[in-house]
Amino acid sequence: MDSPFENRVALVTGAGQGIGRAIARALAARGAKVAVNDVERGRADRVVAEIATAGGVAVATVADVSSRSEVEAMMAEILRRLGRLDILVNGARVEPPRPEGLSCDEWWDRLMAVDLKGAYLCSTAAWEPMRRQGYGRVINISSVVALLGKVEDDWIAYSCAKAGLLGLTRSLARRGMRLGITANAVAPDYIETEVMESRWGREKMDAMAASVPIGRAGRPEEVADAVLFLAQAEFITGETINVNGGRFVLP
Repeated sequence: MDSPFENRVALVTGAGQGIGRAIARALAARGAKVAVNDVERGRADRVVAEIATAGGVAVATVADVSSRSEVEAMMAEILRRLGRLDILVNGARVEPPRPEGLSCDEWWDRLMAVDLKGAYLCSTAAWEPMRRQGYGRVINISSVVALLGKVEDDWIAYSCAKAGLLGLTRSLARRGMRLGITANAVAPDYIETEVMESRWGREKMDAMAASVPIGRAGRPEEVADAVLFLAQAEFITGETINVNGGRFVLP
């Protein structure tokens, strides 16, 4: 397989499962050294082991991205162990359903802290090493609901946070102009991952897949493909790739 990211270092947040896991594995398969971030050590370690088994290089980094101190410590650890940071994929998130016992206000605050503030904290922590080396790629994982919105209370905060990522992307793109740093976003539609069945159940998953215009759910690897493209692109910044099975084609 080609190694377009040989000698590059990538940090993927929320990479212990789902879409983040697929992105981490795809970057490693193409030559990047990958820092696999998750809030749970076991999940991060499992993905690191998968990458190692496939012949790649990865390290586990445990941090809650909503905490500035934990993000800064994570960044220092990555620079110490891997020497640089070239690619940041902000994939850490919480999403509905709202945990039992958590109020709507508490849910809003937690979701915004992880999904939006977390991406901001990681991006600003990565900025100085990227600026020094004159190279950087920031890729934010947004969502189709950033543009479509959702009517259910539990989803409104998620839609707002994911829409906020699009504003963050454009702001970082402007900041990175002429510094060699690009910032882009990927907005997936319904993507089936290994954690979905326990969260939603097969019946709801099938209904969600049927709602996608092309008639099936997306695969995590298809989101990773968009990330790989943006990580290599030099003349694209401030843009969003919609990975949505034709959602915006049909009226």
